[in-house]
Amino acid sequence: MISRGAQTILLFLVVFAGPALAEHPPEFDPVVKIFSGLSYSDKELIKAVTTPDFLLLEMGEVWDRDFLLPLVKPDGGKRNNYFGVISVSKFDGVALINYWNKATIVKDDAESSLAWLESVVAVETKTGWKLKQMHSTRIDPKQIPEDVELELMMVERSM
Repeated sequence: MISRGAQTILLFLVVFAGPALAEHPPEFDPVVKIFSGLSYSDKELIKAVTTPDFLLLEMGEVWDRDFLLPLVKPDGGKRNNYFGVISVSKFDGVALINYWNKATIVKDDAESSLAWLESVVAVETKTGWKLKQMHSTRIDPKQIPEDVELELMMVERSM
């Protein structure tokens, strides 16, 4: 029998920690974290979840961390990230993950949505999974199939 105090704590965690506890494979953690880092303009979080030789293939361009990090700046907006994992394939400490990605951005009382079809190569390290490569293709949000369930996935904002 669980004590009344334990039940209260469990209920609190279920109700208030929902987005941070969204169900996804552990290999997907660095994806959630890199986009949380972009949302919060947290360069250290982005560095922590990418390998030093990380490459982002973004709409026909090749970006490395040295190119990406200076672009990460506060813009006064609030961004929420939603994901729908398509597939995860693991072999020998490497994971290939394909997923849908949608961001809702609220800035100056206006809301907009952006969407991508993306894939990542994640590698298992001593400190957890890290992104080695990301391939990102911008799409119209209406291109995400209606049967795809997007989940809000964000890490807690560190202050």
